[in-house]
Amino acid sequence: MERRVIEVTKELESAAVIRFQDCDPFGHLNNARYIDYFLNARQDQVAEHYGLQFFERGKQESWVATKMQLAFLSPAVLMERVLIRTQLIEATDSTLVVESVMLDQEAQRLKAIAWAEFSYISLLTGKRATHTVELMQLFRSVLVDEAFDKDGFNRRVEALKVRFRKPPGQ
Repeated sequence: MERRVIEVTKELESAAVIRFQDCDPFGHLNNARYIDYFLNARQDQVAEHYGLQFFERGKQESWVATKMQLAFLSPAVLMERVLIRTQLIEATDSTLVVESVMLDQEAQRLKAIAWAEFSYISLLTGKRATHTVELMQLFRSVLVDEAFDKDGFNRRVEALKVRFRKPPGQ
């Protein structure tokens, strides 16, 4: 019997439009709203690409945000189309860390970077729960290959700034 290998996309991408109600009086995306854009994008992306529906799972266990690190590099502005890329950078038996990056529509200008840590919690007990074997298999298949350094957020920001920096004269 022939076995088919399915390639799973690790870095997910979707577009969003910066909306009026999410902006400050200068027309810039409000700092706190970046989190909403990142979380909403990730939720939609994993549902589309991995078939993982957070709210279907949420009857007994679910993920809660336990830590958020954000770097704001260039403003996202009213009615601007942006790209949001997310990827899983760490997975343990009860936690996940997701990296989210916001770019301009052409993926040339870096706007913001976030690392979000989530703990898997039993809604029945309010305590940490353990990911199922099936979830861990999914997480291992989409986990990025780079070694995760929980204290490496600032180094990652600098590396992405260099990656998206425009050459002189552009």
